[in-house]
Amino acid sequence: MGLLNFWSNSATDKTLKIGEKITDGITRGVDALIFTDEEKNQLRQHGAEILLDFWKSVSSENTQQSMARRELAKMTMQVFFTLLLVGVAVFKFDRVFADFIFSVAKEITWLVTLVAGIYFGPHQLSKIISK
Repeated sequence: MGLLNFWSNSATDKTLKIGEKITDGITRGVDALIFTDEEKNQLRQHGAEILLDFWKSVSSENTQQSMARRELAKMTMQVFFTLLLVGVAVFKFDRVFADFIFSVAKEITWLVTLVAGIYFGPHQLSKIISK
């Protein structure tokens, strides 16, 4: 009798429901891994909106903290451009050392780009908005 209960409608229905839940979960998981072009565009737009909101809030800020951030950004840019200028000046006399200086500058290029975008971007954005 217990074996026959296994094949009853309620047991079969429960098994089918569990199978459907598993299949739906797998389908949703695979679907979440693959972005459509529309989803990619929505994600890019959302990221751009967040960045613009950040820039707007920072561009009007004039606290000691914001001034300190700007000074750090200026110093980062000064170090980068000093490396480039020293590399150019040394190149004529010692190419190996100049290559080393340029490799150091190349390693921090991502940092300089990030700093320039985050700290100097809001100021430029406020100029564009005010026009």
